[in-house]
Amino acid sequence: MSKFRRRAIILGVWAMAVAGPAWAQSPQWTDWGSVRELEAGWSQDTVAVYHTAAIKNPDGCAVTNAGYATNPADPGHSLFHTVLLSAFMNRKEVHILLSGCVFDKPRIIAVGTR
Repeated sequence: MSKFRRRAIILGVWAMAVAGPAWAQSPQWTDWGSVRELEAGWSQDTVAVYHTAAIKNPDGCAVTNAGYATNPADPGHSLFHTVLLSAFMNRKEVHILLSGCVFDKPRIIAVGTR
């Protein structure tokens, strides 16, 4: 296991421990796929992610066709942005851990890469 992947997994576990009580459903991983598009937030430190794998929406968020989003209030959201951008630039696959909704999209709480 690469050092980068190990760090991403540790970050994901840490994020789950910190935000765990606020989750409505159990977190759910997406399937592995490539990041095909990133959109930086307009007025907030957030990123929308479009992924090649079929979209998952474990908490029934209102927006079902516009990918996933990071919450600027979540610890580690800037690191999620870095991992996603790195995977996009290096054509690496990712899977994304989702829990809850933000901006009416499924909320990213961790990112893994391979």
